[in-house]
Amino acid sequence: MAVTTTLFGTLLGTLAGACTNDPLYIPGAMALEAGMDDGAGGLIEARSSLQLPIKTETPLDAQTRGTRSGSLMVDVPYVKVGDLEVSVEWTIQNLDSTEGQARIQLNGANEFYDYDPALLAAGIDEDDPQPPGLEGDVPLHVPPGGRISGLFREDQLREASIDLDGITRGNVNPFRATLTVDKNLTAFSELTALVYDENGEPLPQESTGVVYPREAFAGIVRVDLVFKPDRPMVLEYVVRVRDVRGIMHELLDAAVVEAPGELHTFAPMTYAP
Repeated sequence: MAVTTTLFGTLLGTLAGACTNDPLYIPGAMALEAGMDDGAGGLIEARSSLQLPIKTETPLDAQTRGTRSGSLMVDVPYVKVGDLEVSVEWTIQNLDSTEGQARIQLNGANEFYDYDPALLAAGIDEDDPQPPGLEGDVPLHVPPGGRISGLFREDQLREASIDLDGITRGNVNPFRATLTVDKNLTAFSELTALVYDENGEPLPQESTGVVYPREAFAGIVRVDLVFKPDRPMVLEYVVRVRDVRGIMHELLDAAVVEAPGELHTFAPMTYAP
């Protein structure tokens, strides 16, 4: 995650006829304010989700995908890794008069599953390692009353997409997935279910024989952010998409109101091993 000390400009507007090198910009619905006392000895965190406005799948595409799924003997997604190149630009404003720290954790969903490490943390002792996010979650220093800006790059979102698919459909240990560089991976095997021993250590896993080639890797269709500052701060963000395959709706986020029937409906299951 690249970080700079300049504020990116407000990026709004609908771009039509985009090509691979013409990015589309979708602003977060609202600024996220967090870091205030929650009244119970903790600090308030803020969450935001942004669903990418993707056009409904054509009957021909669905038929082609079904045929390919049969040939590969695995489910081929409508939105694959490489169809969309996604990045997230953000800025943090420190509302306090003293220097602080903030973290931005990036998670998300593909069309099959969504991943929320907070749900996986239930029952885990707070002193033990907590389930990781897909990207980010590193300390960022914010000067008193100041602001910083940064970027989750395209290659980081590509890595997050592959990790998400590997964790959910491949049963890969989330720690292993997020600590391994997989953005250039050409295939992954489905592993046996992740099981822990009495000490909480993961037991060895074996391949089930099911292999997902890269053409079956599911791409991210929803971006989730968790904002965790240690004092009152505000996060604003913009999702940037290069529509390589041409599946984004030309109205972008306005399509939710103006043409909802033209947007593909995704219903991912919550990952809960």
